[in-house]
Amino acid sequence: MTTLAGSSRTGSAHLAAQLSAPVRRLIRSGVAGAGLMVAATLLALAWANSPWGSSYDRLWHTEVALRFGDAQIAMDLQHWVNDGLMVFFFFLIGMEVRRELSMGELVQRSRLRIPALAAVAGLVLPALIYLAINAGGEGAVGWGIPMATDTAFVLGALALFGQHCPIQLRVFLLSLSVVDDIGALSAIAIFYSDEIDLVALGIAGACVLAFIGLSRMQVWRGPAYFAVGAVMWVAMYESGVHATIGGVVLGLLVSAYPPRRAEIERAGSLARAFRQSPEPGVAREAKLSVERAVSPNERIGAVLVPWSSYLVVPVFALANAGVRIDGALLERALTSRVTIGVFVGLAVGKLLGVGLAATLAVRLRLGVLPPGVSLGSVWSGAALTGLGFTVSLFVTDLAFDDAELREEATVGILAAAVVSAALGALFFRLLGRGGGAPERPDALDPPVDPAVDHIRGPVDAPLTLVEYGDMECPFCGRATGVVSELRGRFGDDLRYVFRHLPLVEVHPHAQLAAEATEAAGAQGRFWEMHDRLFAHQDELDAPGLLDHAAGLGLDLERFARELGDGTYGQRVRDDVAGAEASGVEATPTFFVNGVRHAGWAGTDELAAALLRTDPRGTPTERAAAPAREPGGRSPVAMSPWVRLPAVGGLAETPDPTGASPRLDARQLAVLRRAGRRRTTTAGEVLVQGGSSEWDFVVVLEGTVAVVEDAEPGDGEQPRVVSVVGPGRFLGGLNMLAGQRAVRSVIAATPGAVVTLTVQRLRQVIAADRELADVIMRAFLLRRAMLIGRASGLRVVGDPRWPASTELLETLTAHRIAHRWLDPAEDATARSMLAEIDALQEARPVVVASDGRVLIDPTAEDLLRAAGTDRVG
Repeated sequence: MTTLAGSSRTGSAHLAAQLSAPVRRLIRSGVAGAGLMVAATLLALAWANSPWGSSYDRLWHTEVALRFGDAQIAMDLQHWVNDGLMVFFFFLIGMEVRRELSMGELVQRSRLRIPALAAVAGLVLPALIYLAINAGGEGAVGWGIPMATDTAFVLGALALFGQHCPIQLRVFLLSLSVVDDIGALSAIAIFYSDEIDLVALGIAGACVLAFIGLSRMQVWRGPAYFAVGAVMWVAMYESGVHATIGGVVLGLLVSAYPPRRAEIERAGSLARAFRQSPEPGVAREAKLSVERAVSPNERIGAVLVPWSSYLVVPVFALANAGVRIDGALLERALTSRVTIGVFVGLAVGKLLGVGLAATLAVRLRLGVLPPGVSLGSVWSGAALTGLGFTVSLFVTDLAFDDAELREEATVGILAAAVVSAALGALFFRLLGRGGGAPERPDALDPPVDPAVDHIRGPVDAPLTLVEYGDMECPFCGRATGVVSELRGRFGDDLRYVFRHLPLVEVHPHAQLAAEATEAAGAQGRFWEMHDRLFAHQDELDAPGLLDHAAGLGLDLERFARELGDGTYGQRVRDDVAGAEASGVEATPTFFVNGVRHAGWAGTDELAAALLRTDPRGTPTERAAAPAREPGGRSPVAMSPWVRLPAVGGLAETPDPTGASPRLDARQLAVLRRAGRRRTTTAGEVLVQGGSSEWDFVVVLEGTVAVVEDAEPGDGEQPRVVSVVGPGRFLGGLNMLAGQRAVRSVIAATPGAVVTLTVQRLRQVIAADRELADVIMRAFLLRRAMLIGRASGLRVVGDPRWPASTELLETLTAHRIAHRWLDPAEDATARSMLAEIDALQEARPVVVASDGRVLIDPTAEDLLRAAGTDRVG
């Protein structure tokens, strides 16, 4: 019996580590940035409404000009912030969209369906509400103001009010925000641009081509890109299309890809070379190699995200939120169609648009929510989408030239932000059951797909065991023994699936090793590589993986290239996303028939869970009501039900083979303590042949009869195989493996027995080696009888094993008649060897004609067992 002594319990922190670094960075900086934005907003309001309020207006309306000879660009300081500094903000939005499309949540289009539909509804409904309120008025042009959601504000509010919400909701809202950004930016580009200057726009297009060319030529110098971006900004400014759109376009062009393993290994080699010879040239090469290993999208994001979150956006809020709120403005805002339209569009339109679209999509089965995310939590998140602050203020500046209209719109934006935050807090409290920690999802997501997953066993097997594992995790290495035992026990009734969850923060080689198994799988050797890596967990670096690939006879050039290029990195990340959606927090984690297994993950516990959740029903249900095949014919049972003969008056039969051993007093005492004593009456059925519900039996008093169905030629009557008296033990290897009972056991005379479940017997065997040896040898003898009673020796084992070769030489030298039963061709022989671990040891077993089992027999043992079967 194999059990796990523990697990690599990593918690949600390690699962969060499996999310892309940009997502983690966005979440962290978004929360902190939201706090700074709130502080800047409050400061702007306090400043504008203080006795020094006039200085606020003077500062932000101070003209600043850039002159190049006779040409100049002159704007007030507020517009330099809005049209210039905010380019960096929109550049990062473009990069975020590109990253999510290339290697993030938007790669799995099936996961995008509901958030995309919700985002579109959250764009359209607020705009329609605003237009309905402002139709025909001078403020109608501001319909784009309530469309956008401020991602940073939403994440900040989520951290405050939904701290116990599942991480899947955060990812859901991030996906929604990306689509929301695309829609809002498209509206800005199309509807809020001035008269177009085609020449300037052509220059901007040339800058885009130059940007692409630099990327294709692998120019890694930041100043070159900055120069192209600066020229493009000037061209966009002169073209009439808002300059920030240029930032979005350039952001979309910044390539995103997983870390390149070949460059990582090269960087490591160059770093070692620099340590040995610290020369400037080597240092530069090492630095460039490190940079090339990580995509430009990630590297630029790592530099600019903090600047955007902690400087650009707060300065923007400081420059735009300073509205003097006096009685006149409040009186005007209460009746202003612009204020009402912005407020209702954001606070109500976004909530209803996102919430209703998500609900309808789920009800109409257009998609499914991530496990752990309920419609209640989606509605709570939808309330927060009314926080439209940054882009809403930005569109306000573009839409209105009239200062009064801008002030009225700003009041609506601020009021909607306060109400949306309050609604979000209320919804999370009411719909989130008082803010308690949500229940982790326990369903496997996505389900097993034979076209994608790696499966051991028949793809249509009724039982399914899925493991999320880490190739470097020592507990996962131990779990391979559990899986091996389960596969031996259930045979073709079980399919086993392995999915990757590399915990890279604690196991540095896990990601590369996971990709190595996929690269081997592309050459048809996934399971061979899987087994080999778990057997050599101390050899998972790049040279070790190449050695393993060579040992398996793989195409090394293809293997190294695919591993270096990260060809299968996305395949591993898909598994990680599935682990996140399925509530996995540790490795190894098992899913039994689609449901996460909780508690001890030992052989017996997982076997019990497989039987308990068998989709064909419980063993009792299957035995009582077997399924019928098409056409009405009943399937043949593994062991047919026996008809029970009269067994009274039968004398105990001898046991020359030792198949039903008589136990000594100490051994009986051990079994009595472990089992359950019960009295018996004559004719009582203790074990029913063919049944899946049974116990092992130890006879204490009286006698029991062992009965089996008639063999061909014996007539219709079942026959009594033996009658067993006190002190003897009954059971078989098939029962130990959780299979159906082959024979029936009936009380022949009144008495008492001890019955033991398979779990209790396994515990006894594990604790008492002497008793285990007696019982296991008895099991082997009974299995030998099932193999057959034909004359001559039978050798159970693979003829190609070295031990088989030695045995064959001995049998041939003494001219002993024998016959081989190859476990590769005979299921019974395979099961027999598996139960005694002979398959693992590649050791054959000899079965004598009288049923005795010989393990590691000498020549003398073979001669005695052969008896008259010896030739010559």
